[in-house]
Formats: sequence, C-alpha cells, structure tokens
Amino acid sequence: MNVESWITVEETPALAAQAMAVIDARLARLTDTERDAFWTSIRKAYNTPYNDPAKPAQPKPDDPVSAPAAVEIRLPAIDPSIDLPAAALASASLAAEMRAA
Repeated sequence: MNVESWITVEETPALAAQAMAVIDARLARLTDTERDAFWTSIRKAYNTPYNDPAKPAQPKPDDPVSAPAAVEIRLPAIDPSIDLPAAALASASLAAEMRAA
C-alpha cells in the first residue's frame, strides 16, 4: 500500500531530529536511564531495524493419521403431524409451572 506524505525523503532526517529534540525536551524531567528506556520502547513499538523481532516457531502440522475421525450426528426425522408452535407454547408453560413449584 502506497502512503502519500508531504514529507520528502530528503527532509526526513532533519524532521526526525527536530521531533526527537522536542520530545527529549519534554522528557528532561526523567533520568538518562528512564529516557533510554523510553526510546527503547519507541523503537520496539515501531519495530525499527534496531529491534528485529525473533521469528516465532512454526507450528508443526498435525499428523493426519492421529487426527480423530469425523463424527456423524444423526437427528431423528421431524414428524410433520407435530404442531411446533403449539409444542413450544406447551414447553414454555411447563417451564413456568416448574419455576412456580
């Protein structure tokens, strides 16, 4: 994906230096160690070349022999003579009776 920017490649180092100077001025209340930790976390968050991530181990594919067999579920045939809305109403009234008891 192309990113459009008003910053040219030639301007990038100077603008980056200015931005770091402004941020460092705001971080003046911190110790050198705290400031270094801040910039380390920024580099890590943006994954700069200074922080090449370790590649995660690739998961091993499952052995097709040890995979469980597919399970077949068989549902009983629906009896067309049953009035489903009436059955639902009956079960709802039964549930109400059970709560009342």
